[in-house]
Amino acid sequence: MKKKKNLKISCRKASLKDLEGICQLRSQSANDPEDKLTTEYASYDPKIDNPWIQKCLRTKQRIILIAEDTEGICAHSIVAIENVPKRKQQYYTYQKKALIVHLYVAIKKRHQGIGKTLLSYTLKFLEQQGVDFVELDCYIGNTKADSLYKKLGFKDIFIKERLNFK
Repeated sequence: MKKKKNLKISCRKASLKDLEGICQLRSQSANDPEDKLTTEYASYDPKIDNPWIQKCLRTKQRIILIAEDTEGICAHSIVAIENVPKRKQQYYTYQKKALIVHLYVAIKKRHQGIGKTLLSYTLKFLEQQGVDFVELDCYIGNTKADSLYKKLGFKDIFIKERLNFK
């Protein structure tokens, strides 16, 4: 395990000027040799992903938060926010929920506390936005990520099953 460095990490909401850095990180995440589970299901196509990321940066239903160090963007979280429509609020115990769609730390920046810093920032940001609860998916076997999520208070609520035909 790499030794933690005393890095200055800052977190913030991303803007359109961050598009290139986010796309580069997203491309790396889909081809991450350390994460066999993610690479089995994820792919990166700039013609699809880059416009989607750009759309996320322009809408209120998706938020991208980034962690930066002196070298630039080193991690990002992509979050979907869902408001319960007024006509359905009587059926739900919440008004607003968030799903962390993607959380990724650059390969060379791992084991330095950046993921924890960004996830903590993301959770505080979402709480300030009035979100009632946050969900995320974690692949079985991704013990490092699962351990981080547990440290920050996440609990297992169900297991998602999948059967691939191709």
